Amino acid sequence: MAQTVIDWPIHTLDEMPYRSWEAELTLGYVARGDKTVLKHRTHKGPLAVQRSLYPEGGVCHTHLLHPPGGVVGGDSLDVHVDLAVGSKALITTPGATRFYRSDGRIGQLTQTLTVADSARLEWLPLENIAFPNARLRTRTAISLTASAQFIGWDVWTLGQPATETTFENGEIDGLTTVHVDERLILCERLRVNPEQMRFSATGLRGHSVCGTLIVHGDAEAIVERLKLWWSEQQEQKLTRADMTNLTGIELGITEVDGLVIVRALALKTDVLFNVMALCWQQVRLHWTGEIPDIPRIWRT
Repeated sequence: MAQTVIDWPIHTLDEMPYRSWEAELTLGYVARGDKTVLKHRTHKGPLAVQRSLYPEGGVCHTHLLHPPGGVVGGDSLDVHVDLAVGSKALITTPGATRFYRSDGRIGQLTQTLTVADSARLEWLPLENIAFPNARLRTRTAISLTASAQFIGWDVWTLGQPATETTFENGEIDGLTTVHVDERLILCERLRVNPEQMRFSATGLRGHSVCGTLIVHGDAEAIVERLKLWWSEQQEQKLTRADMTNLTGIELGITEVDGLVIVRALALKTDVLFNVMALCWQQVRLHWTGEIPDIPRIWRT
């Protein structure tokens, strides 16, 4: 009896076919009485949120979850957040977002944040980690009204500083735009690639961690508060007792057409993240008269 022999292809681990993840998440917040509720929520793929938390009264705290734990070439994450009139939400993540080595394909992260009149969004994710040879494209579009309050940041760790592994042969193509009453106020680019890394004066100046914080809402007063606060920190060379020594960080604070922009470079992720968190506390103190507690999820 004749036998049929099928010549199945044999792949090495690096050649094994990979299924890309396509994930979408839409969140809609509304003010209801004396608190904000997450009224609308839809998701597709491995993006989700935990139940709403209220550790400080009416502000709705939300934790974004990405169960796979990382993004590889070909993956795409798409997040839409909409705050209705008068609502207040703080959105963060329980862990860093990791972008792993690419096989040539590009990982994509798209974030669309919309804040209506008298609403307040605090967009405070933990850091992004771009592993060596990662290729990624990020787009963040922030749409505000004149009376909206917004604070948000983007913190990047390039390579693996703990093991002194540099970000080589990878590429980051990042773009953040801010519109206020449909007028473009800010167009912020982050371009990291081997060619750009050769020019330290226009690049990261040898630092492996960078971050940008954006604030809208009484910018003139806030920029003066932050500059005074930062001057005091530099004189002391310490933040609060439970924070990290500030040695090795470069920071600039500017005001552009009603926006406060804080840009920072550092050698360690925790140093830069802690400084961003302290800036957030200063902004909240100005807005509400109270210094907020650090979200508990950051300490777990």
